[in-house]
Amino acid sequence: MGLSKNIAYRLQTLRAAAGLSQQEVADRADLSLSLVTKMEQGRKADPRASTILALSGALGVRPGQLIEDLTEPPEGTFPPKKGKKGKKKKKLLASLVGAGVGASVPHDSDGGEAHAPETDSAGPGDAAKPVGKKKKKK
Repeated sequence: MGLSKNIAYRLQTLRAAAGLSQQEVADRADLSLSLVTKMEQGRKADPRASTILALSGALGVRPGQLIEDLTEPPEGTFPPKKGKKGKKKKKLLASLVGAGVGASVPHDSDGGEAHAPETDSAGPGDAAKPVGKKKKKK
């Protein structure tokens, strides 16, 4: 397991022992709630030294307590990483295409794709009118 997960687990346990919320830690450390949350989730890979110092001050511990003698978090503390973004979409698209959804396009008598005529709606309640070329005025 990566170092960020080990630091995340240590941060969680120290915060819980201090009886503080993430917001309280962020306020005391003068850090954003987003950063504290990311660190506790192990999504901040390389925190700056200034961040470690600020967090240790907010938690009332020595800076070394956040980073020394780190132990691996218990199994299941952090959910497994999801796959690459878009992977599900690609699988869904492949299954839809394989099932024939959207595979056939109607054709007109000339062999080209058939299209619905364009319409121009004048307003609510008015029937749609076909759009065509306008006649030039003389």
